[in-house]
Amino acid sequence: MQRIFLAALLLATPLALSGLPVQAQDSGDDIVCLDCHVPAEDWEGMTPEEILTHARDMSNKRHKDNGEFTDDQLKAMIAELLKDTAAK
Repeated sequence: MQRIFLAALLLATPLALSGLPVQAQDSGDDIVCLDCHVPAEDWEGMTPEEILTHARDMSNKRHKDNGEFTDDQLKAMIAELLKDTAAK
């Protein structure tokens, strides 16, 4: 019985973790950027890579919380914010 439970746990764990980057994109974490930034103004003419570089700048104390996000999560957040800006 314990072997079946252990096998099920070992199979389920990677499946459960595989959706984490998608969950970060849909979690609303990108809204925190809007506390300080107006994407259409602050990021005008910048590439997503340049925005990511600035988001990773830990000398800005407001960006320290970005350290808990992976690059893929930040890229997803930036893409969502830029998509919203392009739609307006």
